[in-house]
Amino acid sequence: MSTSLEIIRKTEGIKRLDLYIRELIQHDTKLAITRINDEDLTYPTLYVLSKVIREHSLTKNLSDRNKVALSIQRDILATERTPATPFPYSICDLPQFIHSVLRWMVETGKEDKLNARYRLVIDRAAGLLTTIYQNPEDLSLVSDLLFKRNSEGHSTHYLTWSYFSSRNMSSLLPIGEKLLSSHEEEVEFARELLHFISGLEESSDQYAYFRGWYEENLPYLLHNENSYELTAELSPYIIDHYTKYREHHSNTSSEYHRDKGFHTLTENEKEDLANFSYQMRKRSRNKWKEWINRPLDAQLTLIEEVQHDYYRR
Repeated sequence: MSTSLEIIRKTEGIKRLDLYIRELIQHDTKLAITRINDEDLTYPTLYVLSKVIREHSLTKNLSDRNKVALSIQRDILATERTPATPFPYSICDLPQFIHSVLRWMVETGKEDKLNARYRLVIDRAAGLLTTIYQNPEDLSLVSDLLFKRNSEGHSTHYLTWSYFSSRNMSSLLPIGEKLLSSHEEEVEFARELLHFISGLEESSDQYAYFRGWYEENLPYLLHNENSYELTAELSPYIIDHYTKYREHHSNTSSEYHRDKGFHTLTENEKEDLANFSYQMRKRSRNKWKEWINRPLDAQLTLIEEVQHDYYRR
């Protein structure tokens, strides 16, 4: 049985693979194409072979998966981008096929360290998964890549931005689970990504704190549109304190008029009111209804009294 291109790359190296495929093309082009189109071929091997494929004009003979992958690669590495469609839907009319190719590229390619250009292709392919397709099943895959890039000392700004651009609140879960990691570097990076969660750093059980915060605030999380920049401390979500405080948006003018003082409070005061209101609703809706209908000053006074009694214990 002949040795596959995959095995040659992994056991004998890139130079040997390049030499082998060139010799094979000279002696049996049809067999070379069959080997390149092998279903078990990974994206890193296709990336290594892309120069040979281009030099010998073999693209037309490739499988649809390989054609799409090389077209995506070419677009990402192009020095001059055109306003055309970023990948070749003309090859396949089903966008989900493009999705499967992108996932194959990232899934089979995230562990390899070929060069900076290769890393760019993988990161951008992962970004297309989260920004265009926004499939929840891709979140763990891209999260793993994000933590891998951090462990290797590479910039994570683009991947962080594109990961949270999935606009899926559950994107927080794979990050939070890293708080349980046995590797302190992963825990530290998870804390960095979750820096916007108030109180997380001070908690003795950070994962339990994260889960409690997530379950409590999930109904009230909003996308922070102003934070979608390539910054070191991205804050992808903010809590809608007013909705958490009131349990719903104001739907009557009288209700809004009564609560308009809420919007003039400091962020800390809004957060205190929202959290107190949420906890009181959980304990007793009757007492909460009585409290929520009090004037705002009276509500704040009760919070101060409760906090004072707590700290005196």
